[in-house]
Order: sequence, then C-alpha cells, then structure tokens
Amino acid sequence: MHKTRIQDLVIGLVMTALGVFMWVQTAEFSDESKQFSRFVLALFILMSVLLCVISLINAKKPAGKEVTIKEFKNPLIMFVLVVAYAYLMTVIGFFPATLLFMPAAMIFMGYKRPLPMICVTVGMNLFIWVLFVYSLKVSLPKGGDFMEFLRFLY
Repeated sequence: MHKTRIQDLVIGLVMTALGVFMWVQTAEFSDESKQFSRFVLALFILMSVLLCVISLINAKKPAGKEVTIKEFKNPLIMFVLVVAYAYLMTVIGFFPATLLFMPAAMIFMGYKRPLPMICVTVGMNLFIWVLFVYSLKVSLPKGGDFMEFLRFLY
C-alpha cells in the first residue's frame, strides 16, 4: 500500500470513529435537534467509510503526485479565513460575521460578480435564520460587545 493510500485509510478510520463518537453524544439532544444531527452524522460516517473502502480498493494503484508547499498555500489561506470567521462569530455574532465571511471567501476563490455574491450571502443568511432560529428555535452566537471588537482592532 502506498503512503497516500495509508493516509487516506487512517483519515477515514479516524473520521468514522469521530462520527460514531458524535452520534453517541447526540443522545443528550432534544428530539428535534437529534434527528437533524444524526442525519448529518450518518452522511459524515458514510463518507468516511467510503474513503476507507476506496483507499483499500486502490491500494495497489500508484498514488497521485505529492503536494507541494505552493499548492498548500490556498487551503492554508482559506483555513485562516475560517478561523477568523469563527472568532468574529464570538465577537460580533453569527449573522454579521457571515455577512463578512461569505463575500470574502467568494472573492478569495476568484468570484467577482457583486450582485450574485450579495444575493447568495443574503439568501444563505435568510435560509439559516428560517431553518435554525425560526423553525428549530436554535440560538446562534450573538456575539459580545461591539466596542470590545473595536478595541481589538486598535
């Protein structure tokens, strides 16, 4: 088995174990939250098991080319954007942070048309609000004091 195939198998096994662990944790959720969470986790576990199976099927085939640092730059920048988004959620709340993050991520990925970016961003926020806040009655991060955020910037 080639090095990248072993890595795929290990990642698949770890993700499967993590999915099963999170599935067990959903026992404490309310019935409404439990159904949605378990549906998403079932997909997560299924994809993790699929990664394991594909890595075993392709064990004899040569692996793809190695990833260079230059190719790793864009995923690293996106990771930093996601970490900044998570931090902003705690400071200014979910919806304002999402209004900032989505266009920034789209621009980083090379999308340049402003009207569709605005429509997708507003539409996604509206969809999330209807699904989680209105329908499921889930409280999303409200954020801290906005003045604290301004002090953080200076």
